[in-house]
This record gives sequence, C-alpha cells and structure tokens, in this order.
Amino acid sequence: MGKGDGRRDRRPGRGPAGGVLLRGLVAVLGLAIVVFGFVRYHDAYDEGGAYLDAPVCDARADGEAQVDCLRSESGRVTRKWVATSIDTASYRLTVLRDNAPARTYTVDRSFYEAVDVGSTVELRSWRGRVAEIVQQEHRADPPSIPWAATFQIGLLVMAGTALLAGGLAGVFLERWRIQAVILVPLFLLTWGLGARLLLWHWPQALTMGLPALAWLIAAGLATAAAKAN
Repeated sequence: MGKGDGRRDRRPGRGPAGGVLLRGLVAVLGLAIVVFGFVRYHDAYDEGGAYLDAPVCDARADGEAQVDCLRSESGRVTRKWVATSIDTASYRLTVLRDNAPARTYTVDRSFYEAVDVGSTVELRSWRGRVAEIVQQEHRADPPSIPWAATFQIGLLVMAGTALLAGGLAGVFLERWRIQAVILVPLFLLTWGLGARLLLWHWPQALTMGLPALAWLIAAGLATAAAKAN
C-alpha cells in the first residue's frame, strides 16, 4: 500500500512542484496570447493610419504603379441627406465615381455643407478602400470601422486572460462562471471600444495605453475572482 502511494507521488505534475510548474506554464501561455493580441492591435493601428502620411500615386517611368500610395479618382455627388436617429445625425453623400459604381459615404458636417449635388470631388483610395474625399480645401475621412480585426483581437485577449488568471490562481474550470462576469465584458470592450479607438486616430500612446490599462484591471479582477472561495 505504501509503495503504491509512493509511486503516485512521483508522477509528473502530481506533486507540489509539478503543480506549480503546470500553473506557471499555463500563465505564461496566457500572457503570450494576450501579448500577441496587443501586437495585432498595434498592427491594426499602424494599418489604419498609414494613409495619413502616404503620398498620392504617380506613374513610374517603367509603368509600374506604386503600391503604398493614395490612388486619386474623380467623382460627382449625386445625392446628399442627413440620416437621423433619436439623438444623433449622420451626414451622407452618394458619389458616382468615374471607374466604379456609385457608393454612399458618411462625412462630417462641415464637408457635407461644403458640397452640393453635382459637385465634383476627388476620392483617394488606400489599399482598396476610399480613405479620403477632397473638395478644394475641404477634406473628409469616411469611417471604416475594423470590426473583424478587433473581434479576433478580443477573442485572443479574452482567452489569454482566462489562461493567465487560471494559472496564477491555480483554478481553471471550477469557477469559470465567476470569471465570465469579468472576461465577457473584457471581450466586448476590446471589440467595440478598440474598434472605435482605431477609427478615431488618436495618438499611439492613448490608443495603446488605454486598452492596456483596462486589461490590467480586468486581469487583476479575473485572477481575484478565480481565487475567491
């Protein structure tokens, strides 16, 4: 009987040292996933604002087009209207392009008031999407909210935080309902607010710092919830 107990104690991961090692590996894995999520978020920030400093495309001598540049195209405003909800107004223009079907864009109020139906505008496209609409000295940036990118990032951050909190607390599936109260809002915040931050083009310190601070608070709460009796 005693010999059997001795053999069980010597199994990998069964003793105190093995348990600490397992917890540490899970926590490190979770932290690595979170870091990867933030790296993806940083890449999305760089991608979203890259057009701000990009030059307008010009033809090369050998006929090869530039890749990272704004492609300019003329268009004509065919319709303008204000879409209203309970307490907000959205200013919209339908623009017929020279080489593409008409599309509707959301612009700010000042640009909306500066153009009329029939006005000629310049559309500048960045990597397949219209990033700027220019009309003389007026300029608008039609919003392109990166919902798909931040959805994936939110899943990475939530999964990584769950593993990190579970590894630090030594508790994984036993209190998942308590952790979900923290982790689900963390996912929704990363998905929704993260997409908005990327859209607003705030300075990098704010765009990266605010989500990092929110994550530190959420990770601490999730770990405390996992340790709670």
